[in-house]
Amino acid sequence: MAGIDDTYIVHCAQTACDFGMRASMLVLEESHGVFLKNRAQITIKDCKAENVICFGGCMSPENPSTIEAAKEIARDVAEQTQMDFEDQVSDIFTQESEDGKKFMACYGECEPEIVSVEWDKEKEDVYVEPGKKALIG
Repeated sequence: MAGIDDTYIVHCAQTACDFGMRASMLVLEESHGVFLKNRAQITIKDCKAENVICFGGCMSPENPSTIEAAKEIARDVAEQTQMDFEDQVSDIFTQESEDGKKFMACYGECEPEIVSVEWDKEKEDVYVEPGKKALIG
């Protein structure tokens, strides 16, 4: 019996982001023509941001949209209280999880970003298309 490490990744596979508001899915705009249980097979070359549905919102301290959301809150508070603390906003809104990861205490717009040219777990002996190995979990 195949283990979870041998699971093929297909269209609509669930995915998550440590900074997202919710789980999401991997999708393909166009199938490669290979299907597993009526789902299009994903290859390691399908590593593109447009193949990831947004995670609803983003708490990454590196996301400009999240930083701007925090600054907007700071401006609203400054306007209401006549106190200016916009320059201190990243310290105020940045929190740390138990495992040491930093995240913002507010959400910005989620725009999935992939920093690799291909996924890193491939099935060595299975090709969906020439030069495109099957992605596994």
